[in-house]
Amino acid sequence: MKRKTKSVISIIVILIIFGGAFGYIKFTEHMNKSTPEEEKTIAGYVEVTSKDGTVLKKENELYPDDLIEHKMNETIHSMSHQKVEAEIKWGHEQITQEKVDRLLAIAKESNYKYKELYISILERWSKGDFSNAVDDHNSIWEMQGGDEEASGKAIRLLTPFEEQAYIQHNLEYDLY
Repeated sequence: MKRKTKSVISIIVILIIFGGAFGYIKFTEHMNKSTPEEEKTIAGYVEVTSKDGTVLKKENELYPDDLIEHKMNETIHSMSHQKVEAEIKWGHEQITQEKVDRLLAIAKESNYKYKELYISILERWSKGDFSNAVDDHNSIWEMQGGDEEASGKAIRLLTPFEEQAYIQHNLEYDLY
């Protein structure tokens, strides 16, 4: 009987030790895990809360005055995907008035090689005119090395229904 009791006690002690070690490891992992706010700060996002509690990204922090031309090019290209149909779309960014106005201000003060093209596109977009979005997309796409025979070329504007579906599918968590 003593042997059986010692065996049971030994098993219980071992389980308690392993349980404690497991709990300690999980607890320290949880304590060291960064919060979503810290992760956004690390990634370069700055959030501002409006009066109604809506969280907005601060465009001046996302797009600084010294924004490199490649980032300007990529951002316009990614935003254009919201408005055009193309077989393949690389990059997705929500078009917002704040973002367009910020990029326009940066482009006007820049020494970019394609400054006039960026200004032309962004001025129209700032006024809500996306009627040339197919040409806008393809101009930027060609600058990035797009090939006439490749499937990334925009072929038409999206319908309002298609645009809404695109936003819900690709930009649902990037709305600001």
